[in-house]
Parts: sequence; C-alpha cells; structure tokens
Amino acid sequence: MDAFMQIRTALDSTTEVVGGDTRTGVGAVFIQKDIDRMIRETQNISTDFRQLVKRGTMNQRAKIWNLKTSRGATSKGAVYSDGGTGTPQPNRYLQLIAPAISYRTDYEVTNFTIATSSSYFDAMDTEAKDALIILALMEEQMFILGDDASSEGSGITQNGQVGVTDSFPGLKQLLSSAVALADGSTGGFADASTPYNVARSSTVTDRQYKLNIQTVNTAKDSQNPLTRKNLNAAITRSNIAGGKNKRRMYLCSEERLDEVESLIAPQGRYVIGASSVELDGGLRVLVWRGHKIIASRLMAFNGVTSGNGTSVSFVDTDNCVLFLNMDEISFTSVAGVDSRHVPVFGDAADQRKDVQGGFFKTYGVFTVDEFTTQVVIWNLSTPPS
Repeated sequence: MDAFMQIRTALDSTTEVVGGDTRTGVGAVFIQKDIDRMIRETQNISTDFRQLVKRGTMNQRAKIWNLKTSRGATSKGAVYSDGGTGTPQPNRYLQLIAPAISYRTDYEVTNFTIATSSSYFDAMDTEAKDALIILALMEEQMFILGDDASSEGSGITQNGQVGVTDSFPGLKQLLSSAVALADGSTGGFADASTPYNVARSSTVTDRQYKLNIQTVNTAKDSQNPLTRKNLNAAITRSNIAGGKNKRRMYLCSEERLDEVESLIAPQGRYVIGASSVELDGGLRVLVWRGHKIIASRLMAFNGVTSGNGTSVSFVDTDNCVLFLNMDEISFTSVAGVDSRHVPVFGDAADQRKDVQGGFFKTYGVFTVDEFTTQVVIWNLSTPPS
C-alpha cells in the first residue's frame, strides 16, 4: 500500500518539484514515474521468495511483539456448579524484540557516458535497474541466509558470501529447535540457540519451548533422499502444531525442485496429491496437497545434517527443505522506507561534479513471528545435479 501511494502521488502530480535534471520538460515528477516503473518491473521477476513475504510498517527502531506461549492454566476453562468461582488465568507471553537495519544499493553514471551512448543505450536506466535488482537479490539473500558471513565460490550471491555481514537473522539462523534429535518427526536439533535474545528450551512446560520449530527426517544419523513421506510428514507436523488453514508453502533449492518434480510427477504425470498452479504474472509452480513448492537458488546454502544422531551441523550445502507458515513470517519497514529512491547529483560534496545517480534504500527487519508451525525437513542427501 505504501508503494502504491507513492506511485499514485507521482502519477497525479502536476507541479514539478526539486530534483529534476537540466533537460527541458524533464523534472522530478517524470523521473519518479520511471523509478516507480522500475520497482514494479524488476523486483518481482528478480527473486523467488522475498515477494511472498508480507510487508508492514512501523515507526520505531525495533519491532516488538508478544509470542503467545500459553492460554493460561488448565483451570482457565472448567465446568463449575452454580455459584462456583475461580481465579483469572491470563495468557502467557514472551516479548520478542528485533532491531531494524539500514541497507541500500547505489548507482552513478557520468554525463559523458550518457551523452556518448544515448543513441543506442540508456545508461542511466540500466544502472538504476541493476541497483534495484541487486537490492531485491540482497534482500532475498538476507531473508533466507541472514548474517552467515562464510564465503561461497559458486558466484550465486552478489557479495561472494553465503549471507550478508551485519544483516538481520534469516531463516537459516531462526528455524531451529532445542529438542533432542530423533528419527522421523518427533525430534529437534538439540540446539538451544537464542532467537531475539531468548534461549530456546527443550522442556515442554517452559514458555521458551514455543521458540522450537518442527523437524522431519528419514534418519537422524545418515543423509537420505527426499521422499513423499517426508513432504506429507511436514504438513502433518504443522497441522498438529496449529498451522492448518494457514498460508503455507515449501521452500527449496532449484536442484531440489527437480528432485521433487520426479517424486510427485514422474514421467510428467502427476501422482495423487500433486498438481501445478499459476501465480500472478503467469509463473506456474508445483503444488503438493494444496501447498505451493517455491524454489530459490539461495536455498542451496541452507543445510542441516547429522552423522552421529546426537548433534547437528548447520552447513552451507543443500540438505534441507522448509515448510513455512507464511502468515507468521514478515518484513517490517521503518516509516515506510522500503526501496525508496534518493537521487544524487554531481554537486554533492562526496561525488565528482559531472555525474548523475542515486540510491535505493530500505530500513527494516525480517522476522519469524511464530515458530511452532514452521517445519524443516533435514538430513537430506544433496539433490542430483
């Protein structure tokens, strides 16, 4: 809605404002129209996951929310005789806090380049589009892989790292569990990590137990290929935890998607429970039991494995599939600063005089707002390439 209001304001404007360039009849209003067009045209075709995350706004430095851990003691609901009384049993909560960060992508073009290439190449348009695409790609990288600063050598990411240094935590860091390992769908990762500065607990009666996700595997001590049983078990675990009728989807790597397709549509024929569906924009995706299967190349760096059955390793390889409750995953921007364009001209003190450019900036934070309905299918063999 914030982006829509910016577009409407630009299109409805009749008065030029400061920020246009020196060409006759070309001012900031018209430049803003072009920038809004770029946002619509580039961001949703550059990434796979980020545009599926709901976005909201806040006017504070950190997102603060209450995670409901209990609806009160067992006596909150009871059958009483006439005149019977009881004490109030309020809900129990954990208050979670996630600070926002600022990030941006920049572009600049010399006026000499603009003048000497305008008959065959729109340098300004190209540079601005690439800056916007990089912002979207970086955002997807942070959403999935967070602040994992280890190096990657495949060239998939923009920065040569698995994640982005100083980012907010992503799915790779947030989706974990302190419950002990077990075969099938009853265990966790034995990982008492601290999402939003609160340590997970493996004790059911603790409020911090609500910080654990569900896990599914074929075996806890050896990697195995993905099966339809794993896909089904993820839905079942999420259902039991209260995720039924939520907006849910599978998230995997591109190569894992090929493996899933061979499972649910061998020889191009769908088995019972499998189908495809068309998303906005004409993209068709696979569906298993009514849940979309989305592939992002960045999931190739999100892995959880164990070879001893007692402890796990969070690795930068393709060893898991996520089943996500998207109703409880969100991005919140600060004051609506979300892919906002800021033009910069040559008179700025920190730039050469004969350039034009600008940057796109976002202030915000990505959060998993509820954990128990999220599922990780882990200890998977690397998918065949």
